[in-house]
Amino acid sequence: MVRDRVPDAQGKIVIQRSGDRCAYPRCGINLTINAQAAEDYDKAIGKIAHICAASPNGPRYDVDMSTKQRGSAANLIYLCGPHHDAIDEQLSFHTTEFLIEAKQTHERMVARAMAHAMGKVGFEHLELVCKAIGMTPSRTDDDIVIPIGIQEKIDLNGLGPLAESRIQTGLAKSDEVAEFIELFEKMQSNFGNILAARFKQEYYAGIAQGLEGDDLFEYICSVALDNAGPVESDTLRAATLATVAHLFEICELFEHESTAA
Repeated sequence: MVRDRVPDAQGKIVIQRSGDRCAYPRCGINLTINAQAAEDYDKAIGKIAHICAASPNGPRYDVDMSTKQRGSAANLIYLCGPHHDAIDEQLSFHTTEFLIEAKQTHERMVARAMAHAMGKVGFEHLELVCKAIGMTPSRTDDDIVIPIGIQEKIDLNGLGPLAESRIQTGLAKSDEVAEFIELFEKMQSNFGNILAARFKQEYYAGIAQGLEGDDLFEYICSVALDNAGPVESDTLRAATLATVAHLFEICELFEHESTAA
């Protein structure tokens, strides 16, 4: 039986939006077991589930959905093992409407927690985000361009309310990110350009996987968080968002001019 697979990028996006926690109502457990030894890796124990099934005769299958829609983050929910199994067995209770509402409620809660944690972001968190992803060599000859208005750039890139809200939240710490990059450049020359170039690599990697708009923004945040150290937290997620939003603001990420003739 043909089953529509979950693209890796879409899986990253749904985990990012779920805050690495189970999205089932009144659960919310952390879905990563942190490594206890330097030689070990963190272990993700969550499961990505389809709201509307990936194959015919599966739970809540929607014949009108395209393959792309079935594998999109909008049709995925991140759950702990027991709740993943429950939603695919107890179908009278776990309807499509129930799961969509659960997903949206949980993601709003995660966004609020990250916004609250933004005030706690300090240099130690920005170092985890910026230093790790900025250490990989890359092209550094890109010129800094003159910023355009934030709203203009949001419109130009087709970003929706979700990404716009994330950007506005992250910009609360834009000055601190700029200050951190300036400070770090005293220890590592050209660090700001190196950091931007590495983020651009992930931007184009996302485009190559067919991402755009809000999904592309979330993908970049998820990749940055993956590189930001061994222990995830709301504060570290906020630091990641602040860094991406800052680079967006100064036109180091996303398109900054119209391609129209």
